[in-house]
Amino acid sequence: MGPEEIRRLLTALLESSGAAWEQADGWICFRLSKDGAVWDMACRCLTGRMLAYGRLPLRAADRDEACRRCSQVNGQVIRGAMFLSEEGWPVFRTEAELPDPYDGARLVREAIEYNAAVLCRFWRLFAPEHPTL
Repeated sequence: MGPEEIRRLLTALLESSGAAWEQADGWICFRLSKDGAVWDMACRCLTGRMLAYGRLPLRAADRDEACRRCSQVNGQVIRGAMFLSEEGWPVFRTEAELPDPYDGARLVREAIEYNAAVLCRFWRLFAPEHPTL
């Protein structure tokens, strides 16, 4: 699938779920929330794949400790990877491989849902004092 086809799948999914989104510099950006926690998502649609990045709104005070925590996450997840951005934000990346339109919408949804599930699961690892999740 081409980037434009994938973008249409993604935006249709977001619109059907009622999520507000915007496109900026080739990224589809939106916010997700659960139990009072809110985080940013950004997706990049490429040929044959979509990359989804979920960013926790908690900039790391101690970069070395945050990198150790990212490694803890990476040791437990099956798909994707947690890393620390240059600015110190914990980010989780997932991918949907989309060689053809068959099951494309499902694969896009699953990549976003898995990303959200990982961020929710490990939220307190990065913010133990956070009152939610």
